Amino acid sequence: MEITNDVWHSILWHRNELSWKFHAGQRVIDQAYRNVTAKLFVANCSRRFGKTFWVVTECIRVAQSKPRARVKVATAFLTDLEEFIVPAFESVLDDCPDSIRPRWHESKKKFIFKNGSEIQLIGLDRKPNAGRGNYCDLYVFDEAAYIKNVSYIYSSVVIPMTMYREGARVIMISTPPKSPDHDFKDFCLKAKYENAYVELDIYKNPMVTPAMIEEYRKECLTETDWLREYLCEFATDQTLAIVPEMKGYEYQRGPVDEHYSLYHKYVTMDLGVRDLNVTLFAYYDFLRSKLVIEKEHVMSGPDMTTPKLHSEISAIEKELWQGKEPYKRVADNNNPLLLLDLGSIHNMFFHSTTKDSLHAMVNALRVWIAQSRIEIDSSCRVLIDSLKYGVWNDKRSEFARSKTLGHYDAVAALMYLVRNIDEVTNPIPVKIGFNQVNFEENEQLNEFKKLRGMMR
Repeated sequence: MEITNDVWHSILWHRNELSWKFHAGQRVIDQAYRNVTAKLFVANCSRRFGKTFWVVTECIRVAQSKPRARVKVATAFLTDLEEFIVPAFESVLDDCPDSIRPRWHESKKKFIFKNGSEIQLIGLDRKPNAGRGNYCDLYVFDEAAYIKNVSYIYSSVVIPMTMYREGARVIMISTPPKSPDHDFKDFCLKAKYENAYVELDIYKNPMVTPAMIEEYRKECLTETDWLREYLCEFATDQTLAIVPEMKGYEYQRGPVDEHYSLYHKYVTMDLGVRDLNVTLFAYYDFLRSKLVIEKEHVMSGPDMTTPKLHSEISAIEKELWQGKEPYKRVADNNNPLLLLDLGSIHNMFFHSTTKDSLHAMVNALRVWIAQSRIEIDSSCRVLIDSLKYGVWNDKRSEFARSKTLGHYDAVAALMYLVRNIDEVTNPIPVKIGFNQVNFEENEQLNEFKKLRGMMR
């Protein structure tokens, strides 16, 4: 006897196996979600990807698998529930057998299951604290980039409800925010650092054709809209970007040459009080006229004690340079007492950097980046993200603040480094020489080296 699709669907519903409803792109989200155990999972997906369909299906799976489970789906606006969320549930539940189909309670905005589980839908514009409860097994922020105070809701409402609930998860799904300062960007970075993040642009959606993509692009009013809504980029107004030259910049670190041990090594530090304390470890490749960032060290809050700072900086210097003293250590002078303690107590001396106006120092950094004179090791995630996503405040008087990246302190540390690089002194002794064949065959290079003091 042949089993019809309706029968198969009924069997799968009773087994709570619903992944057959997903297209290939949604399966990527589903697999990424199941591969991690972190409480928070973030999906940064383009419009028209079907991310709401996926997350609604996951809500139903949790509700069916756990008797008396509590699931909450929060949107920025109550109207979004009627326009997007409820229709998504209706679409998923379309072929659900009557024996397990949940009941919709209109006034309470709840799906109530026969095993006692509930899925509550919440419009946060009306009641920011409406999602409070004794416990929660799954909390979903739909289009999280458009929810105000999402950090407060996450830390003060959601975490307490999920803290002592075994296996409880939090999902944030969204396209990138319109404002570069929105907390969704920080949640994306947090999840990325914990490998609990997936990013899927419109080209990864198997359900759209090139012709459809072209139509989507035409409907965007600006290039920024296209980048944000369909390519999942945290596209910022270029008038607010601290280093707009980072867009498309190939900053990856190149190979180390035979003169590495001779090049001047640098340590630079931005002393964070309210935000992050960022230390960068670098060398200046004299032959290529490039600054290479090898490693970063980030501290914040009560962790930042002078003995610990000294110990960890010393360990990195030893790891990178086998205990050889750097050519120069430099820091800002926001905490002169800390610098004094590092020098007098721990014999680790930092020079206080001179400063121009903030805009002048940023412009100097931008010139180096525009000239492709800075390379960064891929391990320096805070520095890379700070350069890519760092923005000014609305008045362009100072850097904006980010919960994850602080006051973009890593950008400041790099500014101080650029300001203090010795570009004149040749660190390679004459007796070692250069590759004479290459030098002699290239008169133009010879002239360049004479100008830079590389040949005597």
